[in-house]
Amino acid sequence: MELVVEGLTKRYGAQKALDSVSFALRKPGIYGYLGPNGAGKSTTFKILTGYLKPDAGQVRLGNWRMPENRQVIQAHIGYLPEHNPLYLDLYVREYLLFRGRLYGLKGPFLRQRVEEVIERVGLESHAHKLIGALSRGYRQRVGLAQALLHDPPLLILDEPTSGLDPNQVIEIRALIQSLGKSHTVIFSSHILAEVQAIASEVLILHRGRLVFQAPLAELDAYLGRESYLVETADRPLRWDFLPSEVIVRPKSGNLWEIEGPPHIDLRRHIYEASVSQGVPLLRLEKHQLPLEEVFQQLTAQ
Repeated sequence: MELVVEGLTKRYGAQKALDSVSFALRKPGIYGYLGPNGAGKSTTFKILTGYLKPDAGQVRLGNWRMPENRQVIQAHIGYLPEHNPLYLDLYVREYLLFRGRLYGLKGPFLRQRVEEVIERVGLESHAHKLIGALSRGYRQRVGLAQALLHDPPLLILDEPTSGLDPNQVIEIRALIQSLGKSHTVIFSSHILAEVQAIASEVLILHRGRLVFQAPLAELDAYLGRESYLVETADRPLRWDFLPSEVIVRPKSGNLWEIEGPPHIDLRRHIYEASVSQGVPLLRLEKHQLPLEEVFQQLTAQ
């Protein structure tokens, strides 16, 4: 189900939290909503879910618009807030049955659906436990389970791995990846490696403005740089075969860094030159520009 955001603006007094933010998520997949703390990520999500009203702009999910169809839109969204609100004195299965009734589910279908999401998020061995006795990682699983109960087409996850240990992060990432095969998932993060690990498309927010949206693979092409590490045996290559726009930098010994435009894959040229010149290659690696550098360049504008 298509989500379209047009010109969202939100102010808190003199502070402009969002400044004409527009984007569209047109097909299922995983979308990383990236930005430093205070960029406006949580404010965006609160508007998308109907908890806040924007000062300007609109949200459309399918054929429904906010705020005219707010309750209908909310019924088609699963939301995991940054600070996962749970009733710690309820048992996991008991809590999910309670949440399911809030979604309008009832009877045998509700009980069946609760068991399905318990299995989907890996809570089978913890469904009989008090939520207050669970680790933070398993509490996040409970939060994801309640967001999935009514099988919404759109999942909005605000910092879903915040505060988790490395093993828990890996588990939650794997779960989100599995959800992205059948749902539209937008998740926020200020951790760049997180977006690289699981997102197929990235949206970068800075000081309330959307500064970039594209498939993750297009970031290097957007900045127009690719580099290669080349190491030769015995002696260096003669680099006169490379196009004029390519830059060659010696690193150490017979190790070289080659930088060129993204539309030319230099690996074939380098390999053919090594054969024709009789110089064995010990290393030929293509390096993509780290997302950290992309983020720094985009947000420095």
